[in-house]
Amino acid sequence: MPKENINNVEIYYDLKEGKNETIAFLNGVAMNTTLWKNQINYFKNNNQILLHDFRGQGQSSLQPNDFTFDQHVEDFYSLLEKLDIEKVHIVGVSYGAEVAMHFALKYPDKINTLTLGTAVSEVKPLLKAQIESWIMTAKTYNGKLFYKVMSPFVYSNYFYEENSKWLEKRAEKFGENVSKDWLDAFVGLCNNFLSLDITDDLSKINIPTLIVSGKEDILKPPSYGKIINQNIKNSKFEIVDRAAHGLFAEKPAEFNKLIKNFIDQQ
Repeated sequence: MPKENINNVEIYYDLKEGKNETIAFLNGVAMNTTLWKNQINYFKNNNQILLHDFRGQGQSSLQPNDFTFDQHVEDFYSLLEKLDIEKVHIVGVSYGAEVAMHFALKYPDKINTLTLGTAVSEVKPLLKAQIESWIMTAKTYNGKLFYKVMSPFVYSNYFYEENSKWLEKRAEKFGENVSKDWLDAFVGLCNNFLSLDITDDLSKINIPTLIVSGKEDILKPPSYGKIINQNIKNSKFEIVDRAAHGLFAEKPAEFNKLIKNFIDQQ
């Protein structure tokens, strides 16, 4: 799979050719490109799909790990330029949605539509404490423990009841495979996230925007989505029932349909 040397780091990407406009999916903080399989399968027949790992993720450079939102924005912009992609529909979840908002503020002419899943525009004290618990656990370099601490903030009670054995196997596998470099990079990404404070800038975004929150999200609850909705003019806000922070994986059919309907309406 291809990588590009962009802004002095290696950025991994996956471009799936399609006949219509490009949809770019932007990862959450602990994600990589392989986790978008439900979205790929849904959109691949009608759209070109662009995936990439941010610096600090997956197959992209994990170091140096003093990450900033502006770096992610410039990496993504440079990737679009190298691939000769003029405009994209952006779908970001969590950290990826927060990068997307920064991108929209700097390069609005590159965006057709903006979909922000489980996003926030500022960090309130409870969220700060939750992320700090992830950071402290990552620094133990115990991968299984890290997964066990992180996953209850990601998935709903409904998902746990239906997938407890799968989650246990995921914890074991993650513990066996995760590297020290990945955990160090994760800490860098989380430290960057804690600097997020763009609510007052959101009124500058004048792009068709869909905001999607999970009703059961205890990490970034719908109240955060409401803040974004109130500050981006003419944005649309949807709440997905029986879904938490990982709604793109918990409720892919509902999430995908919301995206498609929104894009088709523009």
